[in-house]
Amino acid sequence: MEQPARTFSVMQYMTSIRNKLADTPAVWVHGVITQIAEKQKVVYMSIADFAEGDVKPIATIALNCFAGQFAALRRKTETSPTPFVIREQLKVCLLIQADVYIPFGKLQAKVLDIDPVYTLGELAVTKAAILKKLALEGLLEKNKALELPQMPLRIGLITGEGTAAYKDFTTRLAASMFKFTVITAYAKMQGNDTESSVLDALDKLREDGEIDVACIVRGGGSKTDLNYFDSEALCRAVANYPIPVFTGIGHEIDRSLLDEVAHMACITPTDCAKRLVERAQDSWNTLTEVARGIASSTRELLADSKQTLNECATRLQQRVTSRIQGEKTRHAIICATLQKESRFMLREERARLDRNAEGLRQGSRKILDLEKTRFELIETKVKGADPQSIIAKGYTLTLDKNGKFIRNAAQVAPGDLLQTRFKDGMVESIVR
Repeated sequence: MEQPARTFSVMQYMTSIRNKLADTPAVWVHGVITQIAEKQKVVYMSIADFAEGDVKPIATIALNCFAGQFAALRRKTETSPTPFVIREQLKVCLLIQADVYIPFGKLQAKVLDIDPVYTLGELAVTKAAILKKLALEGLLEKNKALELPQMPLRIGLITGEGTAAYKDFTTRLAASMFKFTVITAYAKMQGNDTESSVLDALDKLREDGEIDVACIVRGGGSKTDLNYFDSEALCRAVANYPIPVFTGIGHEIDRSLLDEVAHMACITPTDCAKRLVERAQDSWNTLTEVARGIASSTRELLADSKQTLNECATRLQQRVTSRIQGEKTRHAIICATLQKESRFMLREERARLDRNAEGLRQGSRKILDLEKTRFELIETKVKGADPQSIIAKGYTLTLDKNGKFIRNAAQVAPGDLLQTRFKDGMVESIVR
């Protein structure tokens, strides 16, 4: 094998490559930030290209930037006419200088500058695309279509813990005449965790089935933080939320995509609370007016009813008086008739009793005489049927030894003892 004429160390080779790369001019490269890591004095980044609809990058380049330079880039983006924060998942256009990191043999590039106009354009395009998609799916009006309770007193609040927004919101509610109940779900209202934190807070409030309205509020601050509320996931969650959602994010001139899908977008946290108080006040005023109307109608109805009752009472009294007088007259006639008829009936009954008494006196004598006559006849018949009377006429009476009458010869037999009674005595004989 032929020996090489010359060899190089790894350091010599990598240094030669770096020297060659140093001659490469800085160029503007655009892509999606996939990583940002700040370590001491250096910030490490990476940007990548993605095929549409695919989450796997098709090309990636590692970048680094000194902390001071990165701070300058941030100031540039945050002070632009429409400020934003350099963060992951953001489309950027960077001026980079090719380089290689010799210890690892890793190709990387230094970030020299950023073009805010490119990113703002991409953000606007992305925001417009999300807005169009939500509109086509009917999500811009879905939460607005929910019926807002007449008296929303149980409020679900999503905001940062210990923030001025929380204080402004609750102070405005407490200053009203109504007893609001606030159920708070704290969330991070800025930074990369905003989306997931607010989604978790919405899920937590959903568990309380008695909440009337959910409010997402955030006070003033950097305008760059509002970009986090253009999240499509947040917009969908609010649009599909089962109860009305109010937003009070940022300042009066600020408006995010989340405001577009909310039931009501308020300019500040205080304004959000104010709208709830106004809703309760309007309902109270309506209720008061209805109550007054009911009271007025009731008074009129009572007056009319009282007059009607008085008229009815008068007519009833007249009819009762007339009826009583008629009944008195009728009862007097009945009483007079009863007295007259009772006297007549008493006379009739007295006369009948007198007749009956006389009849009893006369009839009893006749009955006694009649019965006496009948008794005498019966007595005569009895005496005529007496055996002694018959014997006295010349007849005899034959008896057996037991004293029974002998009426025919068949009743006796030879040897029987017979008694024959005469008028003046008795003879005994034996049958032969």
